[in-house]
Amino acid sequence: MDIKPIEELSDRLISQIAAGEVIERPSAVVKELLENSVDAGSLAIEIRLEEGGIQRIVITDDGQGIPAKELLLAVKRHATSKITSLEDLESVLTMGFRGEALASIASVSKLSITTKTILDDHAWKLTHPSHEILPAAGTQGCRIDVEDLFYNTPARKKFLKSTTTELGHCIDAIKRVALANPQIGFAVWHNGKPLHRWLIGSLETRANEILGAEFQAAQLAVENSSEIISLTGFIGAPTASRARADQQFIFVNQRFVKDKLINHAIRSAYQDVLHGDRQPILVLCLNIRPELVDVNVHPAKTEVRFRDSRAVHQFIYHSIKDRLARGAGQSRDSNPSASSQVNGASSESMAPTQLQAVPTPYTFKNLSQPQSVQMSLSVKDSMRQLFSIPNPALQNTIDPQFSQVHQVISPSQNLSSEDEFPLGNAIAQLAGIYILAQNKAGLVLVDMHAAHERVLYEQFKKDIDQQVSIQNLLVPIVLNISQVEMAAVTENQTLLSDLGFDISPIGPEQISIRSLPALLSRSEPAMLMKGLITDLHEIGSAQLVEAAKHERLASKACHSAVRAHRLLTIPEMNGLLREMENTDRADQCNHGRPTWIQLSINDLDKLFLRGR
Repeated sequence: MDIKPIEELSDRLISQIAAGEVIERPSAVVKELLENSVDAGSLAIEIRLEEGGIQRIVITDDGQGIPAKELLLAVKRHATSKITSLEDLESVLTMGFRGEALASIASVSKLSITTKTILDDHAWKLTHPSHEILPAAGTQGCRIDVEDLFYNTPARKKFLKSTTTELGHCIDAIKRVALANPQIGFAVWHNGKPLHRWLIGSLETRANEILGAEFQAAQLAVENSSEIISLTGFIGAPTASRARADQQFIFVNQRFVKDKLINHAIRSAYQDVLHGDRQPILVLCLNIRPELVDVNVHPAKTEVRFRDSRAVHQFIYHSIKDRLARGAGQSRDSNPSASSQVNGASSESMAPTQLQAVPTPYTFKNLSQPQSVQMSLSVKDSMRQLFSIPNPALQNTIDPQFSQVHQVISPSQNLSSEDEFPLGNAIAQLAGIYILAQNKAGLVLVDMHAAHERVLYEQFKKDIDQQVSIQNLLVPIVLNISQVEMAAVTENQTLLSDLGFDISPIGPEQISIRSLPALLSRSEPAMLMKGLITDLHEIGSAQLVEAAKHERLASKACHSAVRAHRLLTIPEMNGLLREMENTDRADQCNHGRPTWIQLSINDLDKLFLRGR
């Protein structure tokens, strides 16, 4: 192959190369122009698309506008009003700052800009590529018209998808900017027909409008702050999870990001209540001092780097985990308007309750101390002893002739205290599986196995956190790692020791494992250690070990929990309800299923057509 001499590229080719880094499809144009409108202080933005944005994109705002004398500079590369020095770049708060967006768009489309500032008598219009600037009609703000995208780069245009697909990407880009800026009104049109209109409002209102009724019914408000960092927004209850992460909107200083560290923190916080690969719905806004985050990492500006990634990870992790940790039946008092339904009950009937002040007539602690579960026979024996069931034949007795309802409460039973407890008082056991209870709102249905599983799991976690049991290895395990991984081990020696690992370097790229937590003694130590070191190096946390511990504890809790078809007395049922009310994350079992649901009196009236 002939080697060509080094030559300078033409300005036109340089612009098109840069456009390839910034403008990949119509949605990228929409994103860049919307960010410019946000930076201009707009209060209303209109987006008009034709053929999914491929044929035309018109974005109009009421911002500050561009002075006529600066119009030519606006379409030149690396010309911007956002930064003037390296210090500005290191503490940038605007969405745009590189000065490449308009130049990149202009190099691959037919562009015109109509703008008017508050000092201008009339608007001015720049047409590109002719660079003509002429007087025009227009109101204060900016109107940018992008036609025939990639008309001069047909090879790139062939990679675009269908109109419907490209429109979907454009709408996604608009939603991200709209969620980050609820103080701005947005109107979206496609082929002359209105698609969306979001008025100025709060983050909660904007999130409900964009994410819909499912999110509105399951949202939990998150708010945590310190001197340098804050986290606000809404997370979805685990029962509203999805198969894909397409309803996760994470913003850092109002900028939409896809960050591995933040995603890891979210997954770690949800690990106790989400099953498998289910993904939560959420809208989270992280605000941090700009000098502590680098947004100049990727041309699309969707990746960031934090100066102290471990601190950010732990802040997000604990903020979400603490919000999810609430006893069953507790109202969402920090977000009272989020939903009119809380697990099926009206929010008015689920008033905040001081659970600590509620007397517990019967303790369920005896069920929280299960016997050995190594053999199925020992399970039966221990559970029979715990429930004091004298006749083993009763264990699986279900009489279909009586509608499978057992332990029906006596009519003389006192129910005057059901409004004292969020989950009310037990009145029956259905099919040996479900507990029926009555509270102020109506009827509560509880899956007794799932509920007891969560109670045991949370107690096991507390017990294991209080004291780390260490298992010494008979023969130390030697593990080969890279020098980068060795640095991660050395830096986190104290943390690893606190977790129960005895690890010593024995060479430049070798470590020796002499002990590990007893709970993980049956795990594959080498594989576990490899994952932990990778976690420490990439994320800066030890959540992998905690996840492994919790997986073992969850399995133990599942095997130890009361089984279906076990007959419970009314006091035992009430004891479980009281334990649920005082147990974190008791709304879901360890597999992410709900442990209880509420049927309000209105729901029951509808079922029986009462009032019609």
